Amino acid sequence: MDILVFAIEDGRFGPARFPQMLHNAGLSVAALCPSDNILAQSAFLDAQHVLPRSRHIRSIAKALAAAIKAAPPKLIIPGDEQAVILLQAFAKGRCASLIGPEARAVIAASLGDPRMFAASLFKSDTIALARTLGISVPQSVTVASVGEAHRAGERMGYPVYLKQSFSWAGLGVAKCDDAKALRAACKAARPRGMMVRRLVRRVLGRDWYPAVTAMDVQSGIAGSTAMFSVLAWQGRLIGGLCGVRLAKIHPYGPSTSVRLGHDRSMADAVGKMVAALGLTGFASFDFMVPDDGSEPVLIECNPRPVPVHHLGRHIGVDLAAAFARVLNGEIQPGEPLFPDRNLDVVLFPHALDRALHLEGGILDMPDEDPGLIRHVANRTSAKGTDRPARLAA
Repeated sequence: MDILVFAIEDGRFGPARFPQMLHNAGLSVAALCPSDNILAQSAFLDAQHVLPRSRHIRSIAKALAAAIKAAPPKLIIPGDEQAVILLQAFAKGRCASLIGPEARAVIAASLGDPRMFAASLFKSDTIALARTLGISVPQSVTVASVGEAHRAGERMGYPVYLKQSFSWAGLGVAKCDDAKALRAACKAARPRGMMVRRLVRRVLGRDWYPAVTAMDVQSGIAGSTAMFSVLAWQGRLIGGLCGVRLAKIHPYGPSTSVRLGHDRSMADAVGKMVAALGLTGFASFDFMVPDDGSEPVLIECNPRPVPVHHLGRHIGVDLAAAFARVLNGEIQPGEPLFPDRNLDVVLFPHALDRALHLEGGILDMPDEDPGLIRHVANRTSAKGTDRPARLAA
């Protein structure tokens, strides 16, 4: 087996598109995920392994070890943050009695430098690393109490954002227009009974999930949200594409449509981060593009697939084909692969919703993988047949 995609959370659409993307590049793909996960609905899987409902770390370790043993993959692609943090734990030796040295070696090879695991996943550490590399980042302070947060807010000037270091899809982010709002956000991020919850998680074998992480007070930036999604190999940037947000679900949530293309400033910053993190595989970095025309500001790193990775081939940067060449040991070009044109896209599954269509935009619809469409339609009753030009999956 070439690739094992490991996913836990439902509602993540980036990994769902990878089986077809990798299949089209000539790679074999297996999945380890819950049976009701959208990834499991893909028709392009060569093998499927069911992740048990239990979130006890030993149950997950057994399932992962069995999937690796059944058809040893060359690489494992994590589909979401929970999968990332578990793979990192296993790479460091947790559940060593269940995950042997050979399986652990595959896991470790699929991630970045173990010394940089935190910087690839936790927002506080990502910002700190980027700052040392001379990359533009927002004014940000890690705080441990309401008092520290209040002092940071006063120094920066409101509005500010309170961000939990381990969060995704806009969760764990609160805009605070004044000190009262900041205090309320801090209390919501640190509810009472956290010590008891930690103990219960440990007893249930779920202490792998970081229920409490650092909080950052961050200055606001007037501008547009963007991402730079990449393929990396052992700390080398193989290729990537920029996606500037055109529309979104809610202020801090995922994009519904993007303008794909290239941005040299983001590419330069991401190249430095990829090298410092020693990244291998697919990742994406979020930026703010200031309205005043200054350089993009790095916000966070997402060390897993996002819903634009498979779209690169439509703008001259086929990351799946490049991945197949790298995985097979073929020589790569000296310079990273970047787009040579722009394209506006309404992303799947939002393309199913006629209300979210973008004038002049192309719909990203997995027509050749209808199980994905049925999965979303069954859950959301999304309808709409009057669609603009479609983008082949």
